Amino acid sequence: MEKLTEKQKAVLEFLAEHARQHGYPPSVRELCGALGLKSPNSAHAHLKALRDKGYIRMASGINRGITLLKRPESGRSEAPVLGRVAAGPPVLSPEHEEESIGVDKSFFGGKDLFSVRVTGDSMEEAHIQDGDHVFLRPQKTARNGDIVAALVEDEVTLKYFYKTPEGVELRPANARYRPFVFREEDGARLEILGVMVGLVRRL
Repeated sequence: MEKLTEKQKAVLEFLAEHARQHGYPPSVRELCGALGLKSPNSAHAHLKALRDKGYIRMASGINRGITLLKRPESGRSEAPVLGRVAAGPPVLSPEHEEESIGVDKSFFGGKDLFSVRVTGDSMEEAHIQDGDHVFLRPQKTARNGDIVAALVEDEVTLKYFYKTPEGVELRPANARYRPFVFREEDGARLEILGVMVGLVRRL
């Protein structure tokens, strides 16, 4: 069979995972939402490529009419889920690993990824919803505008990172919430744990 592109691998992975969890294939709308595809036409293009390369069969005119003919090769690794991260006030230490979730390492661009499960709605304007699994690349620094998981004292929160002349701001993506502001003179402990590189939404 022909080699798949990275995006085609991601689509095939999602088809297989959805079928494993639910017993039936996803709709095109679910495929777009889970993988951030811009339009149904984009999803159809990837599906047709998978069909032409012999990985799936598509039944014309039938919703969810996708049959997997070949499972994706194992390019997945297990990313540890380090707990729940608040898209709201900080709520939980990341020290305890709750579970792991399979990801295609190449899709999010790194082998040392970890994941947190989002709680709350303060990042909803960044299209991050309660229950999403956010994947992060572990690092201690961030650039302005990055979405980070930050350790605040002994708790973790997910926010936009901005460094200003006054200090560091962790900004929500919801007008109902105010940013957290950290100044050196305040003595608050702030540590960047990682920068967001992607998310998975379990539909």
